[in-house]
Amino acid sequence: MTHQFIKAADFFRNVTKTVYLYKNVWKEKSTALLHSPRETDKTAMAIDIACSVAKTGREVVYVACERKIENHVARLADAPKQLSICMPSYDSPDDKTDYADLVISTIEEIVATTSIRTFVIDSVTRIAALSFGRNASAGYIMKRLAALQLRCKLSLLVISHDSTKSTDRALLTLADSEITVEPPVDDTPVTDSKKKSQPNVAARDAASSRHFASISADGACLAATGSVIGSRPQASR
Repeated sequence: MTHQFIKAADFFRNVTKTVYLYKNVWKEKSTALLHSPRETDKTAMAIDIACSVAKTGREVVYVACERKIENHVARLADAPKQLSICMPSYDSPDDKTDYADLVISTIEEIVATTSIRTFVIDSVTRIAALSFGRNASAGYIMKRLAALQLRCKLSLLVISHDSTKSTDRALLTLADSEITVEPPVDDTPVTDSKKKSQPNVAARDAASSRHFASISADGACLAATGSVIGSRPQASR
């Protein structure tokens, strides 16, 4: 391992213009986290983002660990040729490789044998659920993916189901940016008691400085920012 030192002035001269893969949130050579409650369909949004990136001519591999992708055949029917689907699988029934190790090694093999550097991973939650030991932690899997991203200069979009506060915090700490998928708006009238129990979303967002986008279930971008988050638009009641 060699450690390189560079003068600050020279460092900033070599900084290239930021390339955004999706809106002004997911940057090239960074890790973005797409998350929302389990009942919200994140796979549909992830496929749309992958197709959008692939349409620019960039090769993208969608690492499908969730069986939900089978419900989106119509979405993939007209996918650009630059988008490939990879479903990590065992060589035989006797293969004892841990599932998380299988997924990581699959990505490493693609990187070693092709020029592809952009991956959508669906999902870190599913990978952890099928793994054992330390790999059974979504946070640990996310750490492995973040380290792989740094080592190989990858562009990663990682999907996750919202879980406990500590798990969600761990995943967000390892991500450079986040995309949330808002559940469909419930038109049921809201009582005063329900209004009081709703979390202060705008205040939580304003306190963060990470790159952020809020996407509705139908794909519309509710809010996006590349610096400090402002208030997230609230659905009319």
